[in-house]
Amino acid sequence: MKTVLATLNAKYIHTSLALRLLYIANKDKHDISFKEYTIKENIEKIADELLASGCKIIGLSVYIWNVLQTEKLVHILKKSNPKLVIILGGPEVMYDPESFLENWNVDYIIGGEGEFILGSLLDILKKGEKPLIDGVSSKSRYSKTIVQADLNRLSVYPSPYQLLDDKELMINRLVYFETSRGCPYQCQYCLSSLEKGVRYYPKEYIFENLSYLIKNGVKLIKFLDRTFNLNKKHTKEVFDYLIANYREGLVCQFEIYADLLDDETIDYLNEKLPVGFFRFEIGIQSTYEPTNEAVKRKQDFSALAHNVKRLMEGGKVDLHLDLIAGLPHESFERFVASFNDVFALGAKEVQLGFLKMLRGTNIRKNADLYSYEFNNSAPYEIKHNADISAAELNRIHEAEHALEKYWNSGRFQLTMSSVFTTSYKGRYFEFFDELGQFYKQNQYSHYGYQLEDLFRILYSFLSSKNIDLFDKLRNDYYNNFTIRPAGFWEDRIDKKTRKKLLYIIGQDKTFLKKHELSRKIIEKQTAIDLLGNNSYLLTIFLNHGNTIERRQLAYTPEEKVL
Repeated sequence: MKTVLATLNAKYIHTSLALRLLYIANKDKHDISFKEYTIKENIEKIADELLASGCKIIGLSVYIWNVLQTEKLVHILKKSNPKLVIILGGPEVMYDPESFLENWNVDYIIGGEGEFILGSLLDILKKGEKPLIDGVSSKSRYSKTIVQADLNRLSVYPSPYQLLDDKELMINRLVYFETSRGCPYQCQYCLSSLEKGVRYYPKEYIFENLSYLIKNGVKLIKFLDRTFNLNKKHTKEVFDYLIANYREGLVCQFEIYADLLDDETIDYLNEKLPVGFFRFEIGIQSTYEPTNEAVKRKQDFSALAHNVKRLMEGGKVDLHLDLIAGLPHESFERFVASFNDVFALGAKEVQLGFLKMLRGTNIRKNADLYSYEFNNSAPYEIKHNADISAAELNRIHEAEHALEKYWNSGRFQLTMSSVFTTSYKGRYFEFFDELGQFYKQNQYSHYGYQLEDLFRILYSFLSSKNIDLFDKLRNDYYNNFTIRPAGFWEDRIDKKTRKKLLYIIGQDKTFLKKHELSRKIIEKQTAIDLLGNNSYLLTIFLNHGNTIERRQLAYTPEEKVL
């Protein structure tokens, strides 16, 4: 029975490790293949392509980001071919199979890790028998079992990372990699809290596959381990291997529990690690202890802050710190305190998320305890709870837009550094909050904007606060370009005058010789700005092969030229 596995990824650059694992575990016994799409593709066209394959069975991997599109896909598939057998799997359906079997026209749902249970299900379907398998639910039989796969057994199969069809594509896509499964922590908002125990792949399997990915030019490997540094020995061995086999252009991303880091590990990373090779995602979520206790999150913020600061001082690891708005007991004011505690650590990125009441999680089961109201459709984001109102959460959303544009983008480093060491020192959330409200009051769009718009709006906002950072903004603006920009966010010289000025400077042989420039560089690769009366700033964009040099020179003609 021909079987096709499919999923809708959030973006084209993403890859589905789940499909590949299901495929390699079953391809030798069954006629099986897999197809990946994205949530932005036309669902009817996806359905047509799947049906055209002539398959009898379709397996779909379902997540919060693709559940709405997958529901539509299922409807089209079954309407076109009622005899088609549809199997669902994935975190969105595994903890609530009853709901999906009652509301979707699907045949089976697999609960848990399906690599081997899928094969058992296909065997029985091939025989025409009725499946009675723990971990497989149908309309006539619900199973509460969440299956775990034997990783040692799985490691014997052909590698999901070394498929021939992926060899060329993976160079420009994000590769998901796992060295373990499971999480020991019980954070009540996380699906990983429902798993029991932590299991590891054999070291030989891990190193062989990492070697293949490194040698074949992969640019980004995201490790899926829920707490990568849980086992110090395991962590050190993988870090050792990666550092010993470092390749320029490769970035490895890990989810790290910062409390577990120790000085020995941090010293090792700060000494041995190439700059920018590792990226750590560190979930902090809240610095309010009653909140952490309510969601059963163990955290020592003083130890965490110490470790983060030491990593920051080392300058080797890019840090991404996570916060969640809407957790129990955290009012708007207390969330602001958590944000400022975390932002003060100085990480390159601060991710501000909003609590999602995921199916199967204990916080969703206990929603009434905290008076939660949340959206019934994915991603099940909260509307409000007993401690924070809908209006306050909307206000945090506005601040989050500003945070993404003006901090996490990395486009405003000089300006932000000045803002947070002067006017908004220690008042980090207040800055993003006020900027977010400025956007709202002036009805500026969060989407479809140009780079110049970001600078123009920030300049207007700072001016409304009597903060003059024009010079910093100008330098930040030019730092976003590798060639002379076509325009400028705050033109103080008209196009005709600019062209004439650059022509005149290009004729100044003394100036050109002094700075080792040419007329062509001045006229084609130089931006010019007015500094003062008959004084100008030249920003010169020089391309030296793989590196870009931006030089800034002051130019004052001997006499007024215009």
